[in-house]
Amino acid sequence: MMNNIKFLMLFLIAVNLGFSQNDKSNTAILIEYKRAYFGENWWERSGSYDYKIIENNLLAKAYLKIKPSSNYNLVELESGYKSEIIIKNDSAWVWLPVIGPSEMIKFRSTKNGSKAREQLFTPLVTSDWGYFKEGTFHIISSSHQDIAWLDTPEHCRAERINDIMIPALDLMKTDSAYHFGMEQALNLKELIEEHPERKDEIITRYKEGRFTWGATYNQPYDGMHMGEQLIREVYFGKKWIKDNFEGSDAKTAFNTDVPGIALQFPQVLAKSGVENLFLSRFKEGFYDWTSPDGSSVLAYSPGNYGWAVIFYRFFEEDAIEALRKIQNRVKIWSDYYKQRNLPPHFAIVISNDASGPNNYGEVVNEWNKIVKHTGIKIPTIKHSTVSSFLAEVDKPVAKFDQLNGDRPNIWSYIHGPGHHKAVTASRKAGRMLPSAEIFSTIDALVNDSFDNYPAKDLSVAFEESIYPDHGWGGKNGHITDSIFRSKLEFAANESDRIIENSLKSISNEIKTNKSRAVFVFNDLSWERNGIASVLIKNPDNYYVIDKDGKVTPSQIVTENNEKIIQFVANKIPSLGYSTFYLVKGRKDVKITKKITPNSLTNDFYKMELGNGGIKYLFDNTLKKEVIRTTKFSGGDVLTLEYTGNGAGEFNQMTKPQMRGVFDPNGNSRNEGYDITSSHISQWRITNDGNVFTEYENKSQFKHTQVIQKIKVFHHEKKIDFLIDMINWDGTHNREFRFALPINMDNAKIKYEVPLAIAEVGKTEMKEAPKGWSWGGTYDSKPVTIHPREVLNYISSETKEFALTMATDVAVADWIDPTREAVDYPVLQGLLLASHKSCHGEGNWYHQTGDHHFKFSIKSHKPSLKTSYQFGTSSNHPFRTVLKVNTNRKGKLPTDMSFFNVSDNMVRISTIKKSEDDNNVIMRLVEMGGQNKLTKVKLSTPFSELIKTNLIEEKEYLMNQSGENIKLNIGKFAIDTYKIVFDK
Repeated sequence: MMNNIKFLMLFLIAVNLGFSQNDKSNTAILIEYKRAYFGENWWERSGSYDYKIIENNLLAKAYLKIKPSSNYNLVELESGYKSEIIIKNDSAWVWLPVIGPSEMIKFRSTKNGSKAREQLFTPLVTSDWGYFKEGTFHIISSSHQDIAWLDTPEHCRAERINDIMIPALDLMKTDSAYHFGMEQALNLKELIEEHPERKDEIITRYKEGRFTWGATYNQPYDGMHMGEQLIREVYFGKKWIKDNFEGSDAKTAFNTDVPGIALQFPQVLAKSGVENLFLSRFKEGFYDWTSPDGSSVLAYSPGNYGWAVIFYRFFEEDAIEALRKIQNRVKIWSDYYKQRNLPPHFAIVISNDASGPNNYGEVVNEWNKIVKHTGIKIPTIKHSTVSSFLAEVDKPVAKFDQLNGDRPNIWSYIHGPGHHKAVTASRKAGRMLPSAEIFSTIDALVNDSFDNYPAKDLSVAFEESIYPDHGWGGKNGHITDSIFRSKLEFAANESDRIIENSLKSISNEIKTNKSRAVFVFNDLSWERNGIASVLIKNPDNYYVIDKDGKVTPSQIVTENNEKIIQFVANKIPSLGYSTFYLVKGRKDVKITKKITPNSLTNDFYKMELGNGGIKYLFDNTLKKEVIRTTKFSGGDVLTLEYTGNGAGEFNQMTKPQMRGVFDPNGNSRNEGYDITSSHISQWRITNDGNVFTEYENKSQFKHTQVIQKIKVFHHEKKIDFLIDMINWDGTHNREFRFALPINMDNAKIKYEVPLAIAEVGKTEMKEAPKGWSWGGTYDSKPVTIHPREVLNYISSETKEFALTMATDVAVADWIDPTREAVDYPVLQGLLLASHKSCHGEGNWYHQTGDHHFKFSIKSHKPSLKTSYQFGTSSNHPFRTVLKVNTNRKGKLPTDMSFFNVSDNMVRISTIKKSEDDNNVIMRLVEMGGQNKLTKVKLSTPFSELIKTNLIEEKEYLMNQSGENIKLNIGKFAIDTYKIVFDK
């Protein structure tokens, strides 16, 4: 009786544990393919499967969750396959197919009277590879590189060379199938500087298609670059590679990390011969990314560049596990490929920050051995590069998703606000280095020789100006940031030096019949008016006349403890000069103005000052009140709390917080928020004359003194705002903004970006970029992103009028960032943000000390041309050269345009010496969005005109010569020409 009870208890336990041999059991027998080590957690599962190939059948050892005392000793598949169940060491296992369809499996017993157990069996890998069954998988091994961030530039450079690139080259010697890629040309330059003896080897590996490089110099915030800086990314990338490595080229550009793409970047790439753009932090897939001119590149994104290594871990075990994981991954892509008629090539991107070469040769060979010996239609797999992979996909039958517009950068806080002085130098270099090229070229043409053309100096300065990439801050970030800033300031200073030298040389050739001539130079390609400055001893003793002897308004100004004369200079020819003279004595020009210590009226504006800035501004020509001061004053400076990192694994911009309250008098009671209009303002006139009137007010915030200067000009419609932050103490998590509330409803917001003008709600890509970060999916539509990277200006416009704000800061906004936000536009410049690097050991961007900012505004009738020219001119001051003595032997007239464009919205981006010979390169950019027939008048006759691509490679000879060039330029086009002058 007791034995019967024990048997019954054991039977019930077996049923509860799922080990019942009853064919009516509700629990399936667990079948588990085993590896060398298989922990409970996914990251512990590793090792190889125990497998064999018999008669074209791939079999692997699988363990059965049945009692060792089971009567089952055989399995039989619906397809007819049979295998003995082995019982050993209290476990049961069997050889089962690794690849095949789902089918019924029977567990049989040889004992009389035993019934078979039946259930559905699904192999580790199904035999259905869908669209990819006869395709190819490409293992793309590369290394994502910031110049620094993981440590200092010097440390990371040594690591790149010794731990990544040299091992990759060495691996290629022993494994002829291995491929590797670096994302930028700067890394190749570093390698060849350290190991010039391996240059031939590098060329050989490129020609084999096994060692490739990105087409750009580095991976910057491309929306931060001025236009020519963005173009020089390809000069110092693709062109440098082609010029220095025979037979080598770079067909793919990389933007692996930054969640932002500039509007004209696809055109820059396409017109440089770059075919592809590799993206990340973007929805996985293939795109025909088009710039506004219609040129495009094939863009590809894996979703996020590091996830195949960090999460999917496809090749960490053996080929069977790789088959299983990759099949699960590509199942979702069959329909995508089929709908777009894409060739069945799929990329597995093996990349991570500063990752070295991983050799998956054993897995690749094992995989392809399985394909060969089983005869099953399984994709082959191989090492590859991005360019090779995309060449297989980019076929005439393929239909890529169309993508238009830019992706505003959500990491913009890190550069401009986070590194104000460095980025200010970057922007100055980006504006002035093309001017240095232009006047150096003009100097060479005037003197009929390029012998003194500073080609090397310009090249070094341009390279330094684009050296900082997206890796600001990071570990030991104070060193990295210091190096970045030093290079940018060097480039900016070089631009000044080179311009000064060329203008002095040109001035030596200008004929004058009077002493104390002042030559005013215009570095922009349209005639313009403005203010010029000249330094002379005892400036109070002089007034200024133009070349016709007419007195022009002038005023004494103190700058850097020196008195200078500022005067009105009108009708200065495009890319040319005009002559003025200093005359001893004093003659004033009558102007219409009425001023008090806190108000002003002139021909253009009626202005009233109050707490925080302008309280009332009326445009006398438009008969329109310009600003709306219900909440902010015009020129208010506000500080908020900013707790973001600027850049990092977030999918939305961190917004500033208004953590402050006010007492009944409107005074702030909390350090988290302050604004100059909550302080009592005491305005005073600091300078008043025929040219301008300047007002000043000082406000003491808790962590800095804010000095506001408002300068109203009397001979041009313009108001300058000069903001000084004095003794800023670097308090963490603070943000400062300049604000200008505009009297508009439903306004259009437009702003300058590299080589184009963008408009909110119109020029962005329309859909959310998707893709992944550690913080989630990038699911916000680009139209919602603010603030944004801007170059020279941002404007607000309705059908009635427009207001343009020229800015010297890199990031601007138009949406009220405070509580109970107003619904009218508030144009803002982001002055400063004292946040921390996103690296765990990163530095704080304290930026202690004094900071100086400048904004200029103009109200006008709606006009893209007016906005663009005002914004650009405000950041391109006239240059002057003083000639004390007469020069009757000069060969140049008193005023002259060296290059004159018939359409003011077709800008000459640069004029420079050709990289390859002593001819001249001229680059034009159409900024107005219209197809045009444009004429360029030259001061020197030319004999040939050659159309080139963006990096000066010949496309075709044009049948033109003489002094006039006629060109059809498309809307938003960037076109480059080589001009051959008579010898």
